[in-house]
Amino acid sequence: MISFFRKIRQKLLSDLTADKAGNRVTRYLAYALGEIMLVVIGILIALQVNNWNENRKTKAAEQKLLTSLLEEFESNAVILDKTIGLNESIIEAGKKIGEFTGPSIENFDELELSKVMVGAFKFEPRFVPNQGTIEETINTGKLSILSNPELRRAITNWQSDLERVKRQEDYVLVRRDLAHDYFINSGNFRRHLDIIDDSLIEAGQSRFPSNNFKFLEEQGFESKLYLFIVASANLNQVFYPALRTQTESIISLIKKELN
Repeated sequence: MISFFRKIRQKLLSDLTADKAGNRVTRYLAYALGEIMLVVIGILIALQVNNWNENRKTKAAEQKLLTSLLEEFESNAVILDKTIGLNESIIEAGKKIGEFTGPSIENFDELELSKVMVGAFKFEPRFVPNQGTIEETINTGKLSILSNPELRRAITNWQSDLERVKRQEDYVLVRRDLAHDYFINSGNFRRHLDIIDDSLIEAGQSRFPSNNFKFLEEQGFESKLYLFIVASANLNQVFYPALRTQTESIISLIKKELN
């Protein structure tokens, strides 16, 4: 294209040399217009090449970011599944404790009760995802690199829903601690440590009388125990599944964008 206009320019120059004075004004105007066209075309071509290079770089950066996001969301899906499983075991242990509550306690297996109390109260039902890439993408403005607006919205919404899940988890942990405090305040925690298999320390035998677990006869303990169980079940039946569905949707969107 440029060589074509260059030939026209050379032709105009030769014509200007050969022309008589009367025609030279018209020829000079045509020559000037040709020069302007050559400059404009050169600028447009340079801009097009620059845009192509920038688009290529942006696309490469997007693909790299998509790969990192896919890895992070896939790992978070695994972590979430493990969290759901752990929370389910906590719920079941809480229900087993409920089998020991009532207005009068007779003979029962203290070791069995201690073990189910470990299962209910030792572990925190909390989803702790990997968020290095996600937070960097949002906080540094890299979210704009993603060309799919649906994916951008989904990642932002995932962060918002994660905050709602955390608030529910905090609520569950408060309910857990209220129930557990009955045992700490009324029971013998040292004796409990001495008879279970997975104690972190060698507590040794307590010189206090055997644990009679009188707190199991209190309605307040039973109510707080079951509020803890219900709140935990709400995590597993409402909050975690919704977050799991969103995670799967984001993974699917990312895979569609990856080349």
